[in-house]
Amino acid sequence: MSKKTIIKGTLILTIAGLLTKILGFYNRIFLTRLIGVVELGKYQLIFPIYMFVFACCSQGISTTLTKQTSYYIGKGNKTKADYIFKLSICISTILSLILALTIYLYSDLISYKLLKNTDCGILLRIITIAMPFVAVKSCINFYFIGIDKPGYHGFSHLIEQIIRISAAYILSLFVMADKVNAVLAVIAVVIGEVSATVISIVIYYVNRIKTSNISLYNKNNTFINSKNNINLNNQKSEKETEKENLTPKEKKDVLQYFKNDAIPITINNLIFTLFSTLEAIIMPAMLFYYYNDSDTALEMFGIVTGIVIPFILFPATITTSLSTMLLPAISYANARKDIRAINKALKNCIVFCLFLGASASAGFYVLGIPMCEVAFKSKEAGILLKKLCLLCPLIYTSGNLTSILNGIDKSFFALICNVIGISIRICFIFLMVPNYGLNAYAMGMFTSYTVINLLMLFGLRRIISDSSQTSR
Repeated sequence: MSKKTIIKGTLILTIAGLLTKILGFYNRIFLTRLIGVVELGKYQLIFPIYMFVFACCSQGISTTLTKQTSYYIGKGNKTKADYIFKLSICISTILSLILALTIYLYSDLISYKLLKNTDCGILLRIITIAMPFVAVKSCINFYFIGIDKPGYHGFSHLIEQIIRISAAYILSLFVMADKVNAVLAVIAVVIGEVSATVISIVIYYVNRIKTSNISLYNKNNTFINSKNNINLNNQKSEKETEKENLTPKEKKDVLQYFKNDAIPITINNLIFTLFSTLEAIIMPAMLFYYYNDSDTALEMFGIVTGIVIPFILFPATITTSLSTMLLPAISYANARKDIRAINKALKNCIVFCLFLGASASAGFYVLGIPMCEVAFKSKEAGILLKKLCLLCPLIYTSGNLTSILNGIDKSFFALICNVIGISIRICFIFLMVPNYGLNAYAMGMFTSYTVINLLMLFGLRRIISDSSQTSR
């Protein structure tokens, strides 16, 4: 995958990501006015469960699909790339159906014991309808990234967000004002996911037919221009036909390779999802020990998670798009044993992330307080943003280093690095936040991401060095 392709794909995904975030921000304002703050709170409560299911059955599998599709195409084996796509959809859909059924059956128990809100039972039952569709849509979108067509991925997210907002608005017109609640918002989510999935399936088959027609056209031209070599062409086509079906041994090897990537990547995503949930539970409790007031603790926690962190992560839309494109590019280079390409991508990635992060940090440090006062009328948020803005280069870099490690078959090493970093954050929250408040939280975040980046850079340096010596 060329540098031009990576830049083009990153630009497409960045534009789509920014538009989707803007629409998502508008959707949040629209829902707040439509269903009220209390119902919006219930709506938000079910999403940790929703994201947990996504992390279990889609996120790791889709990332693996992108990487391995690009890897097999890099080795000139489209048959295996198509097989891994079918395998991913099959596994992801089965897992999503099992989890959706489990959540549907135990929705009341989950809402009472875990979410501490009995009204969430009906919301969980409704959202389970979307889960299998999310699994299929995710596989299709990440397959397109693997075959170097990222525009479909961004288009799908945009369509989903537009349909979700439109569905909520249209449904509200047919419901009495006093009955508009969180159920309507969740139904709109389901409609958005189902519609986006149907559109993704249609795009996939249109692309498949188009690709088949191009291949057929090329074969016909070859046949016309080679009248004197008909027998030779027939022999080649017979070999190509034989390659369309993998042997049981080849399928077993593909499955083993898939498992080696999908399991650690999925565990990695699950750990992040579970940690986010754990952090949301323990942070207010630890802040309570510091402030000795539950309202103040919840207010400060809300400022950090609802204002400061989203501000810091907004420029990360660019680096997230870059990491999405880096994965297939690195996998492609890895398939060809192109160590120079991997080294170059690593250096360019680090320089870009550090530059973007330093620029974002400087901007937030100078303009953090005015921005938060104007947008949210909160000077405290601006002060916290100034304290946490130094995280920008570290957060942006770590995501891309994880992508590079996944691309060179070192997903388990990336998992270990992230587990160590997450453990440091948890220790700071438990041990330091009760005594030092959000200053300790900021220090924990800084230490965590510093350790993650240093471990990954050290590991990458050794891995690439060993690979280059082996190739010689």
